[in-house]
Amino acid sequence: MLNINFYLYIFIIFIWLVYIINSFYQNHKMKYFWPNKIRDILTIPFYIFSMSTFFILTIKIIKIIFTNKISDQKNITSLSPFWSTALLVLGILFCIFSILLYIYANFFEKSFPSCISTKNNKPLEGIYKHVRHPSYYIFFFITFGTAFCLSNFLLFILACINHICLYISYMIEENQIKKTNSYYSEYLKKTNRFLPNLLKLSPKQ
Repeated sequence: MLNINFYLYIFIIFIWLVYIINSFYQNHKMKYFWPNKIRDILTIPFYIFSMSTFFILTIKIIKIIFTNKISDQKNITSLSPFWSTALLVLGILFCIFSILLYIYANFFEKSFPSCISTKNNKPLEGIYKHVRHPSYYIFFFITFGTAFCLSNFLLFILACINHICLYISYMIEENQIKKTNSYYSEYLKKTNRFLPNLLKLSPKQ
């Protein structure tokens, strides 16, 4: 019988395949809004992370298939069994939360791209009313979740680099759009980049 880690690794590979395909699709679709070569370069760490993930998972899966044993690769630190399990559970929760947010943003959120354009003539509602880049959270939870699930120090470092580049990328994106879009400039004043305004979330007195 295959080790339970085998199914966890297959699950992580599946989510990453979905995210990579979606990333290519979104980049192609959004070039109309922000055609910027620097921004494209800043997405490279994301693909480096994903390719590293596929490589590490492939090695682990091959070892499980042929030896039915967990890889002897060292963890992020020399953790006790309790903390190793805690890190794994945290990683799984991060991955699940990323999937739920991804499903909501792609299939239930109706505010995008009305937050960029007034073409739809619809009032801004949903998550984009509070934060401008919910995709930041999707990639945050899936990258760090994967690093924690695999207990891999290299992936943890790549996740940190990826999010620094992601932050810069969103700044470039905003500055580029507001140059030609007065509506978006107003939108920037009403919302936060990543952290929701808790005062706006609370009910009015």
